Amino acid sequence: MLPFLLTGQSKVFKHGKAKTLYLSIPSKMAEDSAFTIKEGDIVEIEFDKKLGAVVIRPKKIKKSK
Repeated sequence: MLPFLLTGQSKVFKHGKAKTLYLSIPSKMAEDSAFTIKEGDIVEIEFDKKLGAVVIRPKKIKKSK
């Protein structure tokens, strides 16, 4: 198991007829300085079948020259 600095509980939900699933991040977690994902950030989402877990990480955006 991965060592976690922050843990929380959330609910997955749908909005209207969309097939998209949404996940809310609890405010206690989102406001913690160790939580580096902020509103508007682009993230990568991966489902790890071995762990049976969703992994969300900030997407590294390459700066154009």
